[in-house]
Amino acid sequence: MSRVVVGHRFVLEAIAAGTVRRVHVDRSRKRKLSDVLSAARRAGLEVREISRDALDELAGGVRHQGVVATGPPFRFAPLEEVLRAPLVVALDEITDPHNLGAILRSAVAFGATVLLPKHRAAGITPAVVRASAGATEHATVAQVTNLQRALGEASDAGLQIVGLAGKQDAIPLSDVPRAGARVLVVGSEGKGLRRLVRQRCDFLASIPMRGPTESLNASVAAAIALYETVRLQ
Repeated sequence: MSRVVVGHRFVLEAIAAGTVRRVHVDRSRKRKLSDVLSAARRAGLEVREISRDALDELAGGVRHQGVVATGPPFRFAPLEEVLRAPLVVALDEITDPHNLGAILRSAVAFGATVLLPKHRAAGITPAVVRASAGATEHATVAQVTNLQRALGEASDAGLQIVGLAGKQDAIPLSDVPRAGARVLVVGSEGKGLRRLVRQRCDFLASIPMRGPTESLNASVAAAIALYETVRLQ
């Protein structure tokens, strides 16, 4: 599946990152997209002027602002490359593309790599690229068939596995001992961590909250956990 990046700002990100090969613009709006066209031509990319209907089809229903870029499929990194990072985010069945996009943006911001399951999880789609505000173009992501097995390999490589969970069966994240490189495991939006994934964790950690809310959105929890981990390093 080819890479599809939609929207003015995100296409510019992709051009700068060198991840796309062709830029398609709405021929009726090309004057408003002069900066995108200039960037594409400086980068030696092919530029096509097409109709709004053709752009709508190419974007797959995602709001495109008159410009869509395409390129080779998203490059997933080998698991070994991802596990060489000091901080990794592992996602256990995150199916909402907006959550995945937001988590990828946070991961890039805090210098983390990402473990993404191949099945029962959102993929790198145009909606995810947009939700990440273009951070997908800079993210290092490994796609794995079996998350439990990948966490086992991470543990064997000396990484500490910390799963985010509710406070009733976890300790505060700030109380988790530091032990070098860490994998933060974020559970699905509704069910949290699966049983076998929980069993792979060295610690289950919670984010203390003072208000009546019992849980956080997966992407918000991931961002807070990333910040806290980096702060305490």
